[in-house]
Amino acid sequence: YYSQETYVLRPGDIERKCEVRKKNDMPLCREYPISDHIFFCELFFDSSKGSLKQLPANMKLKFSTIKDDTLLRKKKGKGVESETESGIVKPDEPPKEMRLATLDIFAGCGGLSQGLEKAGVSDTKWAIEYEEPAGQAFRQNHPESTVFVDNCNVILRAIMEKGGDQEDCVSTKEANELAAKLDEDQKSTLPMPGQVDFINGGPPCQGFSGMNRFNQSSWSKVQCEMILAFLSFADYFRPRYFLLENVRTFVSFNKGQTFQLTLASLLEMGYQVRFGILEAGAYGVSQSRKRAFIWAAAPEEVLPEWPEPMHVFGVPKLKIPLSKGLYYAAVRSTAFGAPFRPITVRDTIGDLPPVENGESRTNKEYKAEAVSWFQKEIRGSMIALTDHICKEMNEINLIRCKTIPKRPGADWRDLPNEKVKLSTGQVVEMIPWCLPNTAKRHNQWKGLFGRLDWQGNFPTSITDPQPMGKVGMCFHPEQDRILTVRECARSQGFPDSYEFSGNIIHKHRQIGNAVPPPLAFALGRKLKEALHLKKSLQQQP
Repeated sequence: YYSQETYVLRPGDIERKCEVRKKNDMPLCREYPISDHIFFCELFFDSSKGSLKQLPANMKLKFSTIKDDTLLRKKKGKGVESETESGIVKPDEPPKEMRLATLDIFAGCGGLSQGLEKAGVSDTKWAIEYEEPAGQAFRQNHPESTVFVDNCNVILRAIMEKGGDQEDCVSTKEANELAAKLDEDQKSTLPMPGQVDFINGGPPCQGFSGMNRFNQSSWSKVQCEMILAFLSFADYFRPRYFLLENVRTFVSFNKGQTFQLTLASLLEMGYQVRFGILEAGAYGVSQSRKRAFIWAAAPEEVLPEWPEPMHVFGVPKLKIPLSKGLYYAAVRSTAFGAPFRPITVRDTIGDLPPVENGESRTNKEYKAEAVSWFQKEIRGSMIALTDHICKEMNEINLIRCKTIPKRPGADWRDLPNEKVKLSTGQVVEMIPWCLPNTAKRHNQWKGLFGRLDWQGNFPTSITDPQPMGKVGMCFHPEQDRILTVRECARSQGFPDSYEFSGNIIHKHRQIGNAVPPPLAFALGRKLKEALHLKKSLQQQP
C-alpha cells in the first residue's frame, strides 16, 4: 500500500532505492524492463484513521517518475483488456498489417528479427540465409516467415528475373544457373519491389573482424564483397528503411574505404543516413560486444535516432574517426552513469543447473528458481531447459581446466610449470609450449584457459568457444567445463524458448554470429518512434 507518512532515516539505514507507482500505471507493454525497485500498489493507508482504502485515482504519488498518467489512460481503448480480478492488464500485440514488411538478409538464426519484431515495428516476411542449420533455426523460431536457404546473389537474380529486370542484373554465370534451378513454388514466394518496407541484416563480418586470424584470405575477401550484394538489394527494392549491422572494425577496414563506399552508395540512392557504434552491454546483456550500424531512411521518412544506453557498461572505442582529427560518437558514454547497473554473469546464468564436461542431454529440469530479473525474463514460460550442453574437452585440456583456480581473472598463467602423464601413458606439458614463449608479443595471452567472473561480464560471444581460441575465457566460474550452448545464448539475450538447429558446433556458430535481440529491440523502439513522429507530423495542420 501507499502512504503519505514521512520518516527521517540515517544514511546507513538505506538499503537501496525504491519507487511506488499506481497499479494503473503498469505499462501496457514493456518499453524497457521494469526494475525490481519499482512497486505497484492499489491501496492507500490513511494514517488518521489507521485503515486501508482504495488508492484515489486523482492522487499524485510523491517521487514517482510517472509525470502524467493521462497518456496511459488513453491507451486503454479498443484492443486492450480492462483490469481483471487478477489485476493483470493484457495488451494485444500490434497488428501485423501495422508493422513494416521486412526482408532480413544474412539472417542467421534470427537474432536481429527477434528483437525488431518484439519491439512491435517489424514483420519479417522473408529471410535469406546461406547456411542450412541457421536457416532451419530461423524457420523454427519464425514459422510465418518465408526462408530462402541460398546465396543472396542467386535470390536477387531470381527476383530480378521475376520482375522482368534480368537485363539490368550484373551477376555471375553460376548465379544465373542456380537462379534458373529454383522451383516454381520458391519463385512464387519471392518478394517484389513495392512489397518490402524494411531491409535489414548483417553481411558476413569475418572479413572485417579482428577475431578472424585469416581476414586476408580469398574467402574473407569474398565475404567483404557481400556488402555490395546487400547494397544491391537496397538499390533494387528501395525500401522505406534500411539497417546494416557489422563488427566495429568495419568502419576502419581497408582504411575506411568499404565503410565510406557504403555510405556514399546509400546517399547516392537518395537515402538519409546515420551511422554509429553501439555496445550491446549497455542495452541489457552481460557481454562486451561493440557493433557498427548504419541506418538509412527514404527522403520522406523520419530517420531513427540512436537508443540511449540503459545499463552502465564502461567500454572505450565507441568513437568513429572523421577527417581533420575529429571523432563521432553515436551515444553518450555510461562512465558517469545510466538508469540500470550492469548485468553480471551471475544475473545471466546463476540459476542454471551444473553439468559435466561434454554434457549432451538436450532436455533438463531447471531445478533452481529464477533469482534475478534477467533470469525470470529470459525463462519466460519455459518449464524444461533445453540446449544446456557443452563441448567435450580432450584429457589434457580438462586437466588444465580443473587446475585453473576458481577465482576471477584466473587463466593459463595460474597453471603450474610441470609435466602431466595422460591415461595413454603420454607425458605432456601442463602449460602449452607456445603460450609462455610468445606471450610478450600477444599481451601475455591474457584470458586463454580463463574463468569467467560471477560479478563481471562475458567476453564477446564467438562462433567456437575453446580455451586456446581468440577469446579463450570460456570456462564456467565454478564448474570444470566450457560454457554451454544455452549459457552462450543467454549472454546474447536469447530467451530460453529460442531454438537452435544442427549439432553443437552449428548451434555455437548461430549464437556467435547473431545480433543480440535486446540490442535489436532497442533499435526497433527508436524506429517505432520515428514512424510515430512521421504520423504526428502528417496530422499537423
